[in-house]
Amino acid sequence: MLVLPLLTFIVTYAISLSNGTMSYPYYFLSVSIEAKPASCIGTFGLSATCLIAPFLAFIRYSFVRKHLQENMEEGAMFDKVKLWNRWAFYFAIFAGVGGHGVASFQSATDDCGGKQWIVAVHLWFALMFFGGGAIYCIISYWLDLKLPTLGSPRERLSRKIFCYGTVAQVFTVFCVLPGIYTWLGGEPIVIAIMSALEVTTLGTFMSTYITFLDEFKGMKFKVMVMHDDRHYSIHSRAASELMVKREKGGTKGGVV
Repeated sequence: MLVLPLLTFIVTYAISLSNGTMSYPYYFLSVSIEAKPASCIGTFGLSATCLIAPFLAFIRYSFVRKHLQENMEEGAMFDKVKLWNRWAFYFAIFAGVGGHGVASFQSATDDCGGKQWIVAVHLWFALMFFGGGAIYCIISYWLDLKLPTLGSPRERLSRKIFCYGTVAQVFTVFCVLPGIYTWLGGEPIVIAIMSALEVTTLGTFMSTYITFLDEFKGMKFKVMVMHDDRHYSIHSRAASELMVKREKGGTKGGVV
């Protein structure tokens, strides 16, 4: 999960630094994908990442729900954990939509259509992406606290570290450093620090998904198309009808 965004931004930073479209102190992730060809690579890689992340979050949601049913008696806390497990999945989707928005509405202003309102939309999506990611990390850690048998000690410790790291960095970038930047009268070093923290925040946020991989080892994914009455799957019905036809002598040969 971490490999795709890591490779994506290694390439976009290398291209943007080499062709001069990125310079000190503006080393933000967004700046690395402002100009072609880096923007093409960045949009593809970031969009693919934000498509995979909610899918992994759904598998994690299903795993926690099963673990909850097997390890906690029904009651007020059971309902609370069940609710917040669902909200964790919702915030993963929220962050994924934000990531798609960041990739689609790049923060450049130019003569080819880049306008200030596009920059504003980009910043809003960036807040969705990092804010939603931070909340997802918080809820994942909270679920660990309420379900002591959820995951191995190493995984639980990793989620704790990534949770604290993500929240601290998001708070610093969006709340602390802008005030310091204004107070210092626009000191460039503050912008460079914000850029570095943005990169590391992406790493800690995405690393949370890596902690789920051991839990996923014994799981299999299957797509099942259900009829409206939900009494059978479309595949099961087709197989049954084919068997009936064979018994009546209407069909010969193997299963299609």
